[in-house]
Amino acid sequence: MPVNFPADVPIYSGARLTAAATFSANGQTTWGMEWETLDGIDKVQAFYSSKLSQGDWNIQFSGSVKGSFSAIFNRKSSTSFTGMVGADASSGVTKISLYLASATS
Repeated sequence: MPVNFPADVPIYSGARLTAAATFSANGQTTWGMEWETLDGIDKVQAFYSSKLSQGDWNIQFSGSVKGSFSAIFNRKSSTSFTGMVGADASSGVTKISLYLASATS
């Protein structure tokens, strides 16, 4: 996992991390990660729908078609944390992408 990635951001259990990066500039840090899982898209979407609609997170799905979804999410207690999560299963393996940005005051 990237350095300083917030520990309370839900990570899909059992997925294999295939890429991770952290970028910092001008008072903002952005994390990007990609995973793969053999679980179906419906199971992955249900996980993020559940986990990012509780605790300190809000989620809003912005698109969903058969075999893929995308959503934006943010931290309730700090508008400086915003992110996007999406997944695509068109290749037979579900690929999950998650991006999170944090601006410091």
